[in-house]
Amino acid sequence: MIQGAHAEIIDADVVIVGGGPAGCSAALALKGSGKKVLLVDKAVFPREKTCGDSIPAYALIGLENISPGIYDSFLQKVQSVSFRSSALVFPNASQIEFTWPLPGYVTERQIFDAFLLDRVIEMTDTQVITGLKVVNYQRVEAFIRLNTQTRDGTLGAEIITPLVIAADGAPSLAARRLAGISPDPVVYGQAVRCYFEGVEGIDPRLELIFYHPRFFPGYFWMFPMTGGRVNAGFGMPEKHRRKTGASLVDLFQQFREQHPVARRMLENACQVSEIRGGIVPFAMKKQVWSGPGFMLTGDAGSLVDPVSGDGIMYAVRSGLLAGLAAKIGRESLYGKQVEKLLWNRMKSQRRAIRLMTCFPFLISVAAWFGRFAWFRTGIHRWIW
Repeated sequence: MIQGAHAEIIDADVVIVGGGPAGCSAALALKGSGKKVLLVDKAVFPREKTCGDSIPAYALIGLENISPGIYDSFLQKVQSVSFRSSALVFPNASQIEFTWPLPGYVTERQIFDAFLLDRVIEMTDTQVITGLKVVNYQRVEAFIRLNTQTRDGTLGAEIITPLVIAADGAPSLAARRLAGISPDPVVYGQAVRCYFEGVEGIDPRLELIFYHPRFFPGYFWMFPMTGGRVNAGFGMPEKHRRKTGASLVDLFQQFREQHPVARRMLENACQVSEIRGGIVPFAMKKQVWSGPGFMLTGDAGSLVDPVSGDGIMYAVRSGLLAGLAAKIGRESLYGKQVEKLLWNRMKSQRRAIRLMTCFPFLISVAAWFGRFAWFRTGIHRWIW
């Protein structure tokens, strides 16, 4: 792995911009393609990443299908807390608990992402350059020129390629320059999170989602981690956040004080990290995911579940689709596959969040039905 690169010209058949789950999945899928693959990331790994830190089992299964042994390697090398259930917690302390068919894992994204990048370096011929930021994209005939900058702000390598797999998160420079897509406050959200120690009454096998009618469609979460820590955060669609006139940090603090259960659990807890935030690009608005010389994956393609906020599973799946399309030279199929396999899969989630936003009382109705196993089973099938 090369850190940074000085003014030079690099040619590659495929350039992956971003070394997170989407970018690494694409690189793993391109193994054995015979193509010269370059992966660049502006950060040096391990690097901190704002996230709920919850890794769905289906993301690991997708990686296992393309890189056998990675699931076992994750379990052996990455310290994590395994959970099988999640609960929606109401202000009156009632809750709906769901048991998932497969375990999920909570671990810091900086650890998980570094693990994936190490896998790419160990298992593929991908050239990896970290500490190199792409600052512009220019079309030159059938190629795309990427202008870059090193961490100290000096001119970096000029990269020439016929194909860019954009995995640069949100907001994505590649999406803006190559697809003409800008972040839309009507459909994206924001989220903040920090870590606590000494949270009372936390079950290490249970992820908690907190609902409060004053903050809906925003929600608060607590996910147990190793070492007795808890990842706690708050997220809300941006158009609703703007109506409140408050910042996400203020809303985070207000929620933890006004939700009786969350307040009690955090009353004697110690915050052990700063509050960090970022954009959550929900899959609420249909867009293009590919075009001449580019494919948008993960957050760069606004592929985040509108209900659960899960972006990791869709990052992995879109990265794999992009890598496989590039591997067989059928890049034009990628957008159609994303629409069929990912976008359409979230159709019911889009309908549900719109319906619940218009009629918030449906959350209370769902709480009442939550006592029935058939209802919880339906939720399982709907989400997975």
